[in-house]
Amino acid sequence: MKTKVFLKTEPKTSSILKLFCLLLFFSITVKAQTLPYEISNDSEYPDDEVFIAIVGITDGHVWVDPVNGQVNNMDPSINTVHGPVIDGNQGPGLDGKYANCFRKLSDIPNKTIQIPKIAGCRIMISFKSQLYLYFFGHSGSPSGYAAPNLANPTDPNQGIKFELIELTFNDFGLWCNTSRVDAYQYPMGLEVWGDDFYKKVGELKKHNEILDQWQSTAPSEFKSLLNTTDGSIHFPTKVASFPRNFMDGYINEIWSKYSSQELAFTSDAGIWRGSVQGANFVFRRDSDGQIGTIFGKPTTLEAMEGSGVMASGDRWDLVVQSQMVAAITRHAVDLNLPSGTLQDFGDTSKYYQTWPYNWYSKFFHQTDISFESQTYTFAYDDVYNQSATIHTPNPRNIKITLGGINGDSNPNDSAVTLYLDCSYSGTAVGLSEGSYTKTQLAVLGIPNDMVSSLRIKPGYKATLYWDDNFTGASLEKTSDDSCLTNDGNWNDEMTSILVSKTDNDGSSLLIEAENFSAMNGVQVEPCIEGGENVGYIDNGDWMAYANINFPTSGNYLIEYRVASLVNGAKLSADLNAGTIALGEVSVPNTGGWQNWTTVSHLVNVNAGTYPFGIYAVSGGWNINWIKITDQNTQRLNEIDEVKVGNLKIKAYPNPATCQLNIYGVISESNLLIVDISGKIIKKIQAPKSNDVIKIDVSSLQSGTYFIKTYQNNTWKISRFIKK
Repeated sequence: MKTKVFLKTEPKTSSILKLFCLLLFFSITVKAQTLPYEISNDSEYPDDEVFIAIVGITDGHVWVDPVNGQVNNMDPSINTVHGPVIDGNQGPGLDGKYANCFRKLSDIPNKTIQIPKIAGCRIMISFKSQLYLYFFGHSGSPSGYAAPNLANPTDPNQGIKFELIELTFNDFGLWCNTSRVDAYQYPMGLEVWGDDFYKKVGELKKHNEILDQWQSTAPSEFKSLLNTTDGSIHFPTKVASFPRNFMDGYINEIWSKYSSQELAFTSDAGIWRGSVQGANFVFRRDSDGQIGTIFGKPTTLEAMEGSGVMASGDRWDLVVQSQMVAAITRHAVDLNLPSGTLQDFGDTSKYYQTWPYNWYSKFFHQTDISFESQTYTFAYDDVYNQSATIHTPNPRNIKITLGGINGDSNPNDSAVTLYLDCSYSGTAVGLSEGSYTKTQLAVLGIPNDMVSSLRIKPGYKATLYWDDNFTGASLEKTSDDSCLTNDGNWNDEMTSILVSKTDNDGSSLLIEAENFSAMNGVQVEPCIEGGENVGYIDNGDWMAYANINFPTSGNYLIEYRVASLVNGAKLSADLNAGTIALGEVSVPNTGGWQNWTTVSHLVNVNAGTYPFGIYAVSGGWNINWIKITDQNTQRLNEIDEVKVGNLKIKAYPNPATCQLNIYGVISESNLLIVDISGKIIKKIQAPKSNDVIKIDVSSLQSGTYFIKTYQNNTWKISRFIKK
């Protein structure tokens, strides 16, 4: 085995807020790469009453100028703006001055901000007035900035309505979210596009509708969270009138019951079993015996905020604490079950059903308030993917909408989307399959000489022509292009466009192995096939990939691109941190760490979105990519056929286990069995008669294969699956 050097971060174990803090501790190299963040103003405030600031960390504490994207070190010399002085509070500088880092939305070109790779970043958006931040410095002590503290009645930001987007953008991708962890002040929408990726989160209702619904439905304990003066709703523990013992009874019952009984629960980090020992709640994980401890019985504040004893200790302590914070907040611990009964903390149907629970969280998770019920209402709301966190390893652009999100619109419904500016910003028009002339495009709002970038939905292509009748010079695009003007054969005379389907049915998902969301013990290295691969994999190492969607229930072919120099290597795959096992796959000795081959297995999965994991049952292998193909869209249990003239070539059964039957082949034709890499596995001469050809496939590895025949002066291809 190769010598291993630990250079990676620890896996994500709690909320995106915790992840932001973790990411501060490893170096982030700021490259020229930036992402465009478009701000769409659907609020009641005009653009010149909307103020934007961006703060975060690169090599130290910085702020980004929203107008030009310039990254600047935080420095006390920036504190030049006079702010309000409330009850004599002159601020940290003792002169009533604050950072000149806010810009009006009306001054930002195209309402789009270019932001580089950055950690712990906040896009702060305020209405009618800028916020008053104080910059201490770029590094050293003190450094960073003083943020709004609404618990302080003399804070200069009292009475200013604001919202924020939290994000980290680094070599592993983009994590971003809206936040209701401290308060709700105004409806927000957030959309992220990436490579074959789109997701949105946000409030669905207007501000006054949300306030009206709160007032008419809030229980008595929660009514005072609404500040009717400024129209904000604060997290329960941030309001002095909220009962400080609200969750105490439920917490006491949990600690009492499990002092003599065992609590067992499934989580997105495995199965844990534990009991109260003294004041501590000590858990052990089934899969590997790891110990996680809650160091004392939490108060209502600690349980609701995820603070104090619910945010202390080492890695596995924090994992258990995050699960229990979420379970207490949602009242997911069922005290009526016998000792040792395995409880599913991921069963959303049981959330917020039995009093007491955090009604503030329930309110914003309602499907009529937040899109697909996802929002961020407490520190560990991402446990079982309930939060508004959006992550993609290959982001392209982001759109922030002030005033909420449209729950009916989905840009991915369009086969092709045209934009007037590079980087997918400016006016956008979606096109479905079909042909469009210059006149039709103009009616849709796209002048013929203004198309600068386009997005293409998987399975489609766009052919751009320099003539109204779809002839003459053309430019074909089968994937997104952020700036068409960079193409050497592009000019501004495009006058017609044809949108059509490609041969790709979009049923496969390719995951680059290095784009894990969490891992243990592995490293990333350059790959001879291009890009990077994951290596240095020892026994027990693992990788996890968040939010992998299996659109339908049924069979999926999972393929792994692997290399190895040892015998007996083996991997296993699972969903939900091991709670759903998908099976093991042997990794052959390929003769070198960069000699690649593909292994696969056929699995059955219920429809849903899961964290997908790979575990090294036996180490000593590298992996380049994983490909998941939905066999349900491939007519798996039907005969697979290809028409050749008036004949049909048919292969059955499909999938095949031992014998594959083929008929319809023209007599004495060549017939090839080819694997997915193009390697010929078998070469067969069809008999003189048109009888069924029987082929022994029992020795083939599980996976996808192709049947190629040369007939009527052309190659024809059919497909079959080997179980």
